[in-house]
Amino acid sequence: GACEYTSARLLSWHKAEFAYGRIEARIQVPDGPAGLWPAFWSLGNDIDVVPWPQTGEIDFMEYVSRLPNEIFGTVHGPGYSGGQSYGDVYDFGGPVAGAFHTYTIEWEPDLIKWYVDGILYHTASPADVAPNEWVFNDPIFILLNVAIGGNFGGAPDPALQMPQSMLVDYVRVYQGPDTAERFETAFVDNFEGWQLVELPFTGLTRSAEQPAGAPDDGLTLTDVWGYSIAIPADGAGIALLDQVRVKPVPPPTEITVTTTADAGPGSLREALALIAPSGTIDFDPALAGQTIALTSAQLVIDRAVTIDGSTAPGLTVSGGNAVRVLQVNGGVAATINDLVIADGAGAPQGGGILNLGELTLVRVTVRDNTESSTGAAAFDLGGGGIYNGDGAVLNLTDSMVLNNRTLGQPGGGLYGFFNSTLNISGSTISGNVAGDVAGGLRLLGNATIVNSTISGNVSTAWHGGAMFLTDGVVAILNSTIADNSAPAGTAGGIFLGTFTAAPVTLTLQNSIVANNSDVNCFQGFFGAGAVTLTSLGNNLSTDGSCAPIGTDLIAADPGLAALADNGGPTLTHALLPGSPAIDAANSAACPAVDQRGVSREATCDIGAFEYLP
Repeated sequence: GACEYTSARLLSWHKAEFAYGRIEARIQVPDGPAGLWPAFWSLGNDIDVVPWPQTGEIDFMEYVSRLPNEIFGTVHGPGYSGGQSYGDVYDFGGPVAGAFHTYTIEWEPDLIKWYVDGILYHTASPADVAPNEWVFNDPIFILLNVAIGGNFGGAPDPALQMPQSMLVDYVRVYQGPDTAERFETAFVDNFEGWQLVELPFTGLTRSAEQPAGAPDDGLTLTDVWGYSIAIPADGAGIALLDQVRVKPVPPPTEITVTTTADAGPGSLREALALIAPSGTIDFDPALAGQTIALTSAQLVIDRAVTIDGSTAPGLTVSGGNAVRVLQVNGGVAATINDLVIADGAGAPQGGGILNLGELTLVRVTVRDNTESSTGAAAFDLGGGGIYNGDGAVLNLTDSMVLNNRTLGQPGGGLYGFFNSTLNISGSTISGNVAGDVAGGLRLLGNATIVNSTISGNVSTAWHGGAMFLTDGVVAILNSTIADNSAPAGTAGGIFLGTFTAAPVTLTLQNSIVANNSDVNCFQGFFGAGAVTLTSLGNNLSTDGSCAPIGTDLIAADPGLAALADNGGPTLTHALLPGSPAIDAANSAACPAVDQRGVSREATCDIGAFEYLP
């Protein structure tokens, strides 16, 4: 075939499998130029059902002849495999080849130690691979092989002569006395030939005979050291076993969080790890008004899930101003409702939430989070409250993004990257501050904004107190964009511009863009791409900067009250009596209800709020 070399491998799988103890071999590695890669190592004995690296790999000894004075001891697991593995090197100070050396590990629960000729040179424990999972508390089998080439071994030197051999004097495994607790069950052999026998976990009882030192702490499947089958004394014959497998219990489709602890039983972190795809996580009502304080790491959503906080009103998940609160992985659809996401600190993208998948937030408040990267501003960094990544989808419904900030990057409230989609409905983005442009929203993707309020946001560097739009298509309907600010001489409201050949488009209809510092809208033609700002009519502004047409209104006073709780799940600007926005919208385009969920009148109002006399 296409392969240039044939190499040998010995393995003990299904013949000799071990968990814990002292494992050692006396080995002489082959002597040659670059390209040789002998190893003494292990894999989890469930490799046929649990893929690498989740099954775990322990490299007791690896040698590559391109580094002739060194050997390596390493663990590979989920999130730390290949070039990101956790290991160390022992330097002999001279060639390894040409002499026998003893390579040893001492392995106990949550700890592995590596030795060469009795010299300790490396240790590994769960803390060393955190926040990734430690997968080395389960049985393994041993492998011995000589590989040629490969990414680690390196290209074979043309001077490499074949054959090459790794000499193994012995392999020894030492284990302590067997103190494992025994459990047993029985079944009736009333059949001929092969038969699938299923033994319920609940049918196992503690055996009468136990080895010295055996605990008496109940049965779990955390650690299983072996199994045997016995024929009754009055029976006869041969029993053959083809496979013995633990049939996994289906993961739960519903889990209730019962504690505010960062991790452990009953925690939100544990629930995210255990829930079945498309399952639902809710909360004990006793957690209402309390705070889940994250102390170890952000929460990661890696499968479709609904997180329902409605059973514990006012519950907050906090990053403690130390960690980002939440990440949604790519390709994952998640829904969160009725929670507060607060006090996150993340960099370089997303202080509170980093969304790389499809995230729906309903009646969620994202507040007081910080994207903390400093230095020169970069177009792909930022998002104090939320960062919506490349190709991601964010649906923000009846929610608020409040008082978030970036220290030196754009998008104080929310950042939408290239190819992202943002759908905002019935929501408020307010009080956010950007250390660069875009106090409220920085968008390079597509967005639809309906029945929403963008108010009181601040850009500290340049344009776009409310919004900074480049690339993509944005449509705004029946929304209120007011009281946002930016440095003098720049647009405190909306910046619409391009710096490349990519076009950007904004449409406004039935919306208020008013009382923003300096000018409400600014079009920046800094690139070859088309910049298109289109009024679809019936907008209200305090200046003529937003491409008004005949049905638009320009008024010195839009008649807006201060941002306040006017009912509904979010803060809004109420229309004052006599506001020019009252009854001035295109009724055919108005949504059926306003931002608060209040039914709009037949002759509806401009903006997010419907005035009812």
